[in-house]
Amino acid sequence: MAFFLLSCLAVAPAWALEHVVLQLNWKHQFQFAGYYAAIEQGYFREAGFDVSLRELPSGGNPVEIVLNGEADFGVAASELAWHRVQGKPVVALAAIVQHSPLILLVNRRKIGDIDSLEGSRIMLAPHETELFAYLRREEIRQFTTVPHTFDTRDLIEGRVEAMSGYATDEPYLLRKVGFPYQIFNPAAVGINFYGDTLFTSEQRVKASPDRVRAFRQAVVRGWAYALANPEAITDLILVRYSRRHERDHLLFEANELKRLMQPDLVEIGQQSASRWQQIAETYAELGMLPPRPAIDGLIFEAEASKLPAWIGFALAGGGLLILLVGGAALYFARLNHRLQREVASREVFECALRTSEERYRQLAEFSKDVIWTLDLKSMRFTYVSPAIEKVRGLTVEEATAQSVADAMTPASYARVQAIMDDHLHRIAAGDLSALSATCEIEQPHKDGSLIHAEVVGSFLLDAAGRPYALLGISRDVSERRRAENELRAANEQLRRQLVEIEQLQVALKEQTIRDSLTGCFNRRYLDETLERELSRSRREGYPLALVILDLDFFKRINDTYGHLAGDRALVVLAETLRADIRQEDVLCRYGGEEFVVLMPRMPLDKAVERAEGWRRQIADIGIDFGNFRVTYTASAGVAAYPDHGKTPDELTHAADTALYIAKNIGRNRVVEYTPEMG
Repeated sequence: MAFFLLSCLAVAPAWALEHVVLQLNWKHQFQFAGYYAAIEQGYFREAGFDVSLRELPSGGNPVEIVLNGEADFGVAASELAWHRVQGKPVVALAAIVQHSPLILLVNRRKIGDIDSLEGSRIMLAPHETELFAYLRREEIRQFTTVPHTFDTRDLIEGRVEAMSGYATDEPYLLRKVGFPYQIFNPAAVGINFYGDTLFTSEQRVKASPDRVRAFRQAVVRGWAYALANPEAITDLILVRYSRRHERDHLLFEANELKRLMQPDLVEIGQQSASRWQQIAETYAELGMLPPRPAIDGLIFEAEASKLPAWIGFALAGGGLLILLVGGAALYFARLNHRLQREVASREVFECALRTSEERYRQLAEFSKDVIWTLDLKSMRFTYVSPAIEKVRGLTVEEATAQSVADAMTPASYARVQAIMDDHLHRIAAGDLSALSATCEIEQPHKDGSLIHAEVVGSFLLDAAGRPYALLGISRDVSERRRAENELRAANEQLRRQLVEIEQLQVALKEQTIRDSLTGCFNRRYLDETLERELSRSRREGYPLALVILDLDFFKRINDTYGHLAGDRALVVLAETLRADIRQEDVLCRYGGEEFVVLMPRMPLDKAVERAEGWRRQIADIGIDFGNFRVTYTASAGVAAYPDHGKTPDELTHAADTALYIAKNIGRNRVVEYTPEMG
């Protein structure tokens, strides 16, 4: 019997686990590493879930599968906004990939620009609404949608002119076989959508938001582990989930996925209501949704404020600052109005008080402010109103017995003495404007704390016109001072946060034009700069040269010494080129092991000489890597404006063709483009 009870206790936690199905939007690979990690590290189990991962069946749609009840959670992309506006009860829990990896891949030798896709065959999946939006924005109206086979051979062998793919996946396969591909990215025209997003149904969220929150937290923990341990997760995928991709392929995917997730800049899973709204409005702008689309209910409430914490505080601080400023302005306006009325009334009271002490006392008894009189000869209080007890915690007798010095802090006393001496001197000189004075002082409370008081004092004159007493009204302004200090602190905090935002914007702008590994400009920057420099060359009539340089047998370096050695080879190559170019030259990493040097005002023959010099320098490079010394060579193609091309595409094509010839006739050489090369 005891053994039976112990057995029941041992298996009791397993009974408490809720079995759920997570529907993936593709087949097992590093794209879903965070979910594998959450299972392997026990994060799902700690949250109370027994999770089954399900690959996407052929032709399947993860949104429909979850809404039909065949799965509890799913992974989809920005089409979630499209579905929500159409009335589908989907709820986005966590945007795992901040920048969508969805791209179009083409043969760069056949398709020079996006406009060339008009009338072409494009392989697309039905749920890739982001790419359909991209084609509409680029005004590609006529094309044939080919059912997706997810086989890059269809593009390589020319059965389609373009195919959709992930920047984290298909480029590896195309690069491995040496296929001259080109990427068209929706982000180039402002379609910067979320990528893989964890979602569920509205019914599940309403039924148990805490359980959904626990599931989401386990997923975020899993992704944090996966990004920190890519090699361990890669081995796990190969052993337990799929051997469809080789190890290097999975590690390539891990590296690209981390770049798109940006975990160092953005909290994993963060999503923005404004960005989801922008996604929906992009669909509406392109006629894929009705105008003014509403995404109410799309974002899980736990994520509604999950921008980077400091940005959320900055926005909240901004709103709070506006409220505080408005409230303070209203308060001060009313206070000023009240003070003006009281000063006016006080002038009337002064005449009345000189003739009716009793009437003065009656008025003082009912004032919330402390009213007092001070004899200037003895410098002792002759009257203190009962309000002193609420303001400073003292009885009237205790307050009257205090000296002026004891009634305030030493610093305030010194300031009050200086003001009184100044005003008495001015009154003696006949300056009647000195009869009144206003200042702020600090006074000790009976409990040991300090209060801030605003004091308005008026000198009382005897029959000879000489001051004999000081009539004062003290108002406790501690709350006002506290509000002012909080307002200043909030303003300072907001200022610091705005500085941080500006710094981040600069860093993000730099990130969009720089290659993260080598520090060279990236392809996007080259496209913009080449167009501008060609226009300048046409306008001013000077030559322009373009060199495309490619490492020979770069795959051998990766295969023999590993990707760290390959990355080091690329970094040293970039440093070598950067040290030997002019200030006006533009060095770009074109992609993979390919680099481009744009040289304004450089004749063709001089450009060939420069390229030959770089080739020799590269051949002399030796990198010590462990117990090995890595050496390599490079090939280059050179073309120049206006002889070989008058547009960016023509000039790039000419240099690329010369590079292709250099590779085919033996590598480690520089080839100048000639029209006969075609």
